[in-house]
Amino acid sequence: MSRTLLNQFRQLPWFRGKLRIGQYFFNDYIHQPDPVSFTAHYDLLYNLPNTVESLGIVLLISGVYQKKEVEFLIKHIEEGSFYFDIGANIGALGLPVVKQKPGIKYIGFEASPLTYSYLEKNFSENKITNYELHNFVVYDNDMHPMRFYQSEHYGKSSLAPTYTKKSILVNSISLDSFCSAKQIQHISWIKIDVQGFELFVFKGMHGLLQNKQVDNILFEFEYWAEADAGLEKGAAQDYIKAMGYSLFTMDGVALTETIREGRAMIWGKPSGKNEKLF
Repeated sequence: MSRTLLNQFRQLPWFRGKLRIGQYFFNDYIHQPDPVSFTAHYDLLYNLPNTVESLGIVLLISGVYQKKEVEFLIKHIEEGSFYFDIGANIGALGLPVVKQKPGIKYIGFEASPLTYSYLEKNFSENKITNYELHNFVVYDNDMHPMRFYQSEHYGKSSLAPTYTKKSILVNSISLDSFCSAKQIQHISWIKIDVQGFELFVFKGMHGLLQNKQVDNILFEFEYWAEADAGLEKGAAQDYIKAMGYSLFTMDGVALTETIREGRAMIWGKPSGKNEKLF
C-alpha cells in the first residue's frame, strides 16, 4: 500500500474499526524506529520520534489520538480561557483544541526533553500563536532535580522505571508557584496525564484547589500506574475530593465512589458549581 493511500485513509471520518483495518493494510508504515512527519485531522502537521509508540501508531493510522477526549475538550473549553496541559507529550491533546479554538491561551508542560523538542516543533510548524511550553516535571515542589525515566515509547516516559531503566534529571515545578509567578489567578481547564503521578500534581496546586481557582480538571486514572507510583489506587481522586471537588465521567455522570480498578478519564469540578455540566 502506498503512502498516498495511507494519507487518504487517515483523512477519512472516524468509523468503528478504522484503527484495526488501517493497521492491517498499512502495517509497513508502523512500528518504525525513525522520525516521521505527516498531516492528520484538523489539518495538523505532526512530527513524531517514531511509530513504535502506540500514540504514534494511532495518529498515523486514524489521524487523531484519544478522539473522545479531544472532542470533549473542543466542545467545552471556551475561547479566551486558560488551558493547562500537564503531560502534553507531542501535542496530541493540545494542538487539535487550539487549532479549533485559537482564542484559547494554551500552557503545556512536558517533562521528557526528547518529547518536548517534538512538542515545540509541532506548535511552531503549525503556526500556533497563543501558547507557552515548559520542560518541567509538574510536581509538589519547585526547582528540584528529579530522576525521570525517558523512553523511546514517548507516550510512556515517567517518574517510575516502568518501561525503561534509563533516567535523566529534570527540574520540577508546582502549579501554585508557576501561577503565582505568572500572576494567573483563574484557570478554566487543566488536563493531567502523568502516568500515575497525578496526586503530586494536585498537591502542587493545593492553593489553587483550596481557593477554587480551577473550574475544570480532566485527569487520567490507571490503577497500575498509581501502583507503580507507590500510591494507593484512587489516591488522586480521594485527594481532590477532599479539596472540595466533585468527580464525573466525561458524559456528566456523577462518580459517587472512588474508582480503584481499570482506566478512566475523570472530570473534576468544584462542588456546588456542577449543576450545569453541559
